[in-house]
Amino acid sequence: MKQLFQLFCFTVCTGAFLYSCDTGFLEIEKECYFQKDIQFLQALINNSQYKKNPPSSDLNPIKLGWQIWENGRLVEFCSSPSTNTECRMEYVLSGLIPREIGNLTELRKISLESNEYIGVIPREIGALKKLTDLTLSSNQLGGSIPSEIGELESLEHLALNSNTLAGYLPPEIENLKNLKWVYLASNYFTGRIPFAFGEMEGITYLNLSNNQFDGVIPPTLGNLSKLQYLNLSQNKLTGEIPSELGNLNIYRLNLEFNQLSGKIPPELGNLINLVNLDLESNELSGHIPPSLGSLSKVLEIDLHNNQLSGTLPTTLGGWESLEKLNVTNNQFSGKIPNQLGELTNLTSVNLSFNNFEGGIPEKLLRIEKLESLLIHVNNLSGTISPYFCERNNAIKILIYGNSFCPPYPHCIKFIGKQTCED
Repeated sequence: MKQLFQLFCFTVCTGAFLYSCDTGFLEIEKECYFQKDIQFLQALINNSQYKKNPPSSDLNPIKLGWQIWENGRLVEFCSSPSTNTECRMEYVLSGLIPREIGNLTELRKISLESNEYIGVIPREIGALKKLTDLTLSSNQLGGSIPSEIGELESLEHLALNSNTLAGYLPPEIENLKNLKWVYLASNYFTGRIPFAFGEMEGITYLNLSNNQFDGVIPPTLGNLSKLQYLNLSQNKLTGEIPSELGNLNIYRLNLEFNQLSGKIPPELGNLINLVNLDLESNELSGHIPPSLGSLSKVLEIDLHNNQLSGTLPTTLGGWESLEKLNVTNNQFSGKIPNQLGELTNLTSVNLSFNNFEGGIPEKLLRIEKLESLLIHVNNLSGTISPYFCERNNAIKILIYGNSFCPPYPHCIKFIGKQTCED
């Protein structure tokens, strides 16, 4: 009887041990969860009850969004209504980001993308020493980035784009030496782009577009040997394009819609893996460097709305992959190079509002993939080959404001004003 009683006690005590949790942990569905982690998730639910389409008020916190737990601690959390995320939910989170976020001390990744959060980024976020990924994109967050961001020294992925954040980037951001992905576009940040970005050697993606940054482009960005994408467009940047950018190994370079001046650095010809070059709507002057002919992989070049002049370099024959070329509204002159007609992948060419002269290279009119040819408002002359109307595919062409002479190909519907001089 005594042995039976001991066996009973052992079984009961063991069962109690198996389902009891350490201090600070809660038992939910026979698993132990850190109480403060659960409190954060509950706060997300509670704060979201005042907007449309919230999570159910009685939703079990461990069922909110997409979660990964290790040893009873929340290490990854994601909840978003966006179809572009791996954790799409049918509900929308909103309100303030709870200050309890500072209790998630084991958290490595968090994404609250495309919800309806308002207010500021809590300063308590600085307690997340193990955080590697922080994504708060496409919300309605305002204020400035808290200086405590500099305490996240493990951070690799920082995405705060498409909010209403403003002010200077905190100097403490220079502590984030492990950053690889920085997406701060479409906010209202001001001040200068920190030179410290050039010391974050692991960065592969840097997008600061559509803000109000001013000053010069930091030449230190040329140190980022792993950088593949650089977008500083739609800011108020001034000065010259640093020649140091020619040291990069990037695929896309976008500096459009700034106030950059001076010449295009010849060193950009070293970017042999470049696919897109966007320098439109600046105050650039001088010639296109012949060295840019080395960009054999480039698909799109956009230089329009600048003050560039001179002739198009004959080295453009090296743009063998080029699909789109836009140099409208500059001061280019001379003849359209025959080499342009050898770029058989061209689909769109815009040479309008310049001072080009002479005729249209017949090879250019014979490019089968060409869909758009805009050459209006130049000083072009001569006749247009009747072959143009024998193409297998239709093409959009504008020729008005030149000096072409008849007969005009019948397939060109709008001739416009021509000052023909026989």
